[in-house]
Amino acid sequence: MSKYLLIFLLVLATRALLADDFKAIDGKEYKNVTLSRVEPDGIVLITSWGISKIYFTELPKEVQERFHYDVAKAGAYSSEQAASQEAFERQQAELERKLAERNNKYWIEQQSGKNQQAKVRTGAAPAADSGQQVKVITHGAQVDITKQLALGSVTVVDFYADWCGPCRQLSPSLEQMARTDPEIALRKIDIVNWNTAVVKQFNIHSIPHVNVYNRGGRLVGTVVGADVDKVKSYIAQAKTGG
Repeated sequence: MSKYLLIFLLVLATRALLADDFKAIDGKEYKNVTLSRVEPDGIVLITSWGISKIYFTELPKEVQERFHYDVAKAGAYSSEQAASQEAFERQQAELERKLAERNNKYWIEQQSGKNQQAKVRTGAAPAADSGQQVKVITHGAQVDITKQLALGSVTVVDFYADWCGPCRQLSPSLEQMARTDPEIALRKIDIVNWNTAVVKQFNIHSIPHVNVYNRGGRLVGTVVGADVDKVKSYIAQAKTGG
């Protein structure tokens, strides 16, 4: 007889010796099962379909006596197991809550980032969103011009001051063009005086000073002085792509 065959037969014999049959008080039978372990409140069996636990309260008196069932010890053990299970469930619930908060924060940040990107792609132009073709966007303070461009339209940026005579001559023509042509948006920047932040930001030395941007937000040309025809020329160029 080979060594491997002998080992196989010994395994079968051991399993046969360990195999047992149990019958619950409700009539359910557990045949040819292996006793895995004995716990204070029941026995754990390995069956052909998996692992099962049978509580001593479900087994007849002779089985309870065979495994030295003690009601007090079983009760204490069951209470301890229940407390451990409850603590585990609380821990899991807390972990799930923290995970949900983390995921929620992540997706809020992701959505916020997407919204910011969308604003940049659409020019983030408040005036365009509000339907205003003509809007004063600052009185001397710095301004992010990229957020004021009406992408998809031609944007004309007019640097002016109330005390500037040539500005008062040019402004009505620019405003008329913006109000009658839906493809033109006019953004007006009041420099107030020569010492304001916006003057230094754009290095303005003369007014009127007009910048014309194409539909994609690229600067097409700058007109210094009240030359409305030159402004119109740059607008036409901007409309065709610049």
